[in-house]
Amino acid sequence: MATKRIKTNNNKTVKKHNLTDEDKKELCKKMPTALEGFQEQFEKDHKAELYQKGDVQKKIIRDLSKAVSPSKFTPQEDFYSYINERWESESKIDDSLKYIVQFDDFRLTQDKVYRQLLEIVKEYISKNNTPLSKCIKNLYESALKETSKVEIQVYSQVILEQIDYLRQDKSNLWKLLATANKTEIISWGSPFVWNLNPDSMEPTKFRCFMDPPQLTLVDFNIYIDDGTNVEYKKKYKARYIKYLHEIFEFSFGKNHGFKVSNVFDAEVKIINSMCCTIIKDKPKYNEYNKVTKKEALSKYKFDWEAFTNELGFKTAPEFFITSNLNYLLCGTQMLLDEWDDEIWRTYWIYIFIRQQQRFCEESREIFFEFQGKFVRGQEQMVSKEEINPIFSLGFCFNTFLTNQYVAKYKNEQSVNYVRTMAQDLKAVFTRIIKRNKWLQEKTKRKALKKLENFKLIIAEPEDLVEDPILDYSNTDIWGNLLKKCEWRLKHAISLEGKPLVDIPVMDWAQIPPKFVGTQAYVVNACYTPTKNSIYIPLGYIQAPFVDLKERGIEYNLAYIGYTLGHEMSHSLDDWGSKFDENGKMHDWWTPQDKRKFKLIQNDVIKQYEELYARDGITFDASPSIGEDLADISGLNICLEYLRDFQMKNKDELSIKSLSFQAFFVYFAIEQKQKISKKAIKAQLTTNPHPLDKYRTNAPLSRMPLFRAIYNIKKNNKMFWHPTDSSRVWE
Repeated sequence: MATKRIKTNNNKTVKKHNLTDEDKKELCKKMPTALEGFQEQFEKDHKAELYQKGDVQKKIIRDLSKAVSPSKFTPQEDFYSYINERWESESKIDDSLKYIVQFDDFRLTQDKVYRQLLEIVKEYISKNNTPLSKCIKNLYESALKETSKVEIQVYSQVILEQIDYLRQDKSNLWKLLATANKTEIISWGSPFVWNLNPDSMEPTKFRCFMDPPQLTLVDFNIYIDDGTNVEYKKKYKARYIKYLHEIFEFSFGKNHGFKVSNVFDAEVKIINSMCCTIIKDKPKYNEYNKVTKKEALSKYKFDWEAFTNELGFKTAPEFFITSNLNYLLCGTQMLLDEWDDEIWRTYWIYIFIRQQQRFCEESREIFFEFQGKFVRGQEQMVSKEEINPIFSLGFCFNTFLTNQYVAKYKNEQSVNYVRTMAQDLKAVFTRIIKRNKWLQEKTKRKALKKLENFKLIIAEPEDLVEDPILDYSNTDIWGNLLKKCEWRLKHAISLEGKPLVDIPVMDWAQIPPKFVGTQAYVVNACYTPTKNSIYIPLGYIQAPFVDLKERGIEYNLAYIGYTLGHEMSHSLDDWGSKFDENGKMHDWWTPQDKRKFKLIQNDVIKQYEELYARDGITFDASPSIGEDLADISGLNICLEYLRDFQMKNKDELSIKSLSFQAFFVYFAIEQKQKISKKAIKAQLTTNPHPLDKYRTNAPLSRMPLFRAIYNIKKNNKMFWHPTDSSRVWE
């Protein structure tokens, strides 16, 4: 009898009787979706429940009754809570996850990916004996052991002596500013922060950027002495000062001699410089100002040549880009006058020791108790053994982790599903823009051109840079991170004015540190205006966001479909609309369309602020307007796509109604979120997205279809006044 063969999509042929379990898994990844039998395992998992005596359908009825009897919520008043109330009250968070401030599918899945990455690392270093494996092993072990208190104190003393040496000569400002910018883990707190980013005017090239820093306190109101919330500010500041005493004592002993309140005073000076308004002329493009080497010195007194030479450039770049000319002017003058006084001496050393102590066993709790628990509402520190090493490993070995993670977890079937859905959603969005009634023809043509040129990058980034093999210690994680920072600085300097390559980025101001670049193992998605592209990392292409196991189109559309629609919509939001189809910053809107778009934005801002106010929260919705517009537009795209899907399949009207209801329910479930009261204030200040309750209810309340299905009237809270553009692009 002839051997039966199975043809796969890539035309490879495998013998059926030779398939191992691993072969079967790989084959299934590439095969079209097929029904998988589940009863055998299902019976094993639920045996006691399945064989209980009693009427099965009565049990079903009893369970279903719970879904229609929420105590105080109705779909007409609060759809998000109507759907998610039971989950919020019954779900319990494992202690190992309590370092997460905002519990939702994104962050819980990200935690799972972190653990998978660490398993990859441990398996690799146990089975390999190469220069790379030894390098990874040393770094991993150093992250577990952390840097000792004695070593941290030595690092602190060395940088203090360097600061004091430079203070002996007033002209050394640029040397000290460059020193603070040589280590990216520290530089975000420097009075001026140097970065290398794509140039918005030449988006295929890297250029230098100089911008204001991030400050310690996420609530900027603490820095402003205006007679409001006096007691609250007093207590907050007192806790901050206590923390400063603790970290200075840790690094320099009880008799350190520093007046730690100087740190707060320096940050107030930075805030005041940020609010400077001496320069009245508004730039043509907000947040984009090109400053030449000559202008920097003559107009703003910023010695760009001295700074960049000390940073490591052989020749100073001819220009840099800044988001704030007033800060460049006033911040520079402030530093020229004061940088070497006692207030700034304290601040300079603070931005170094603050970060050093995150990587020391004896001091990481000091950092957490204030920065994590008090400021951000975290309940627990990141586990030193289970999670913490992945941030250092990702920083030093991103390409290794990317290749290993992709090799192990990439599912071609899921990737192709996402690609196909993205193409179809793009077609729907294009159709919506073509039908648009308020855009003038000139603007509409450019918007359509932008969607036509839109790029989709799925699973992994392009042009990965090889990880350097450095002389890492197996005991000193801080020293190891400094070595990688030094390598990355030299690499970045070599790329100025050159074509783009992938540079994985981390936000070291976050707790824990956050991967914010194009790492394949990030559970998120992003739109990049300078590339006019969406990037969907492999970490996001998995359940619960993509589920091909018979969940139905409504489920996947509410999860991955909504994400795709949301990110596409960023291409035309308040920020994305400032860039053309090639990623170049370009003003292609007519004045009339700008005015109309601003009215739409104002209406959205008003709605979100009203929703927050109903819950007793004062909230400025203007900073999140880009996310809000993308939420509304993305939901509208998905609803039209689902209508098309139903028409294609010739669904009966009764099925269509159920289909839309299923989509709305899945949409609310996808947004479910738990966040502690302590963390809400920080999230309102730092997160560009509104809380998920409002991200659910606000867009839904603008959809006529939702209002019709759930019989929502004008006096219901889930009603928002209809306008000719309540869905943004209609």
